[in-house]
Amino acid sequence: MYTLMFALYALAQTALFVWLLRLWRTTRAPAAAVLLVPQFFLIWDNLRVASGTLFGHGPLLYWLSWPAFWSHWLTGCWLIIASGSILRLASRRVPGLGFAQRRWVMGAFCLVAAALMLYDLPYFWTRDIYPSCELGLIRYSGSVSEATRCFADQPLVPNEFPLAPVVTCFVVIASGALLWARDRFPWMTLGAVAMLLTAALPALRAHKLDNFGEVLIVLGATLAIARYARATPRDA
Repeated sequence: MYTLMFALYALAQTALFVWLLRLWRTTRAPAAAVLLVPQFFLIWDNLRVASGTLFGHGPLLYWLSWPAFWSHWLTGCWLIIASGSILRLASRRVPGLGFAQRRWVMGAFCLVAAALMLYDLPYFWTRDIYPSCELGLIRYSGSVSEATRCFADQPLVPNEFPLAPVVTCFVVIASGALLWARDRFPWMTLGAVAMLLTAALPALRAHKLDNFGEVLIVLGATLAIARYARATPRDA
């Protein structure tokens, strides 16, 4: 059941990738371009989990898993940059968002994202991934709990607080709240709230709905790009 769930997550993320690519090709919206790289690796992440029962634990699955973690640490916060870019797009047609056209505002979004990337940078040489067995899934994870042990004497590895993803969610929520208040467009905020809840609530996270939250937060941002990029000339 859960293997199929992750395969469906990969399919949904692929559909969003294709949509973002089409938006980029037709509007040249920078927000769409920024999201293409992390979106590709969200597809990769779900596929490597879905394929775990096929490959089993071993070198192949181990090395197929690493790109998902590397991209998470490096590009997961690019949604922050996309949020600033979406506000710039929206400011051309939504009253009250003119401040988003100022360079220092976009620079602030980029600075926050860069700071979070630097915060996660040491993970590249200090973190490892470990066999994880849960709900019929065979995969590698950055932490091991009693519920995810693959064998009785497997050492437990605590999970570190995900600062970058949490900050990213709140920035997307706040950016979307401006669109909701000024243009009655709630989907960017609701997608980010869903991401936060599915990752934070144990009952939802236990059923692997946090990956569904990733679908929803990207969907909210993509809907915003589709709404506001159409009003932007192709050569802007």
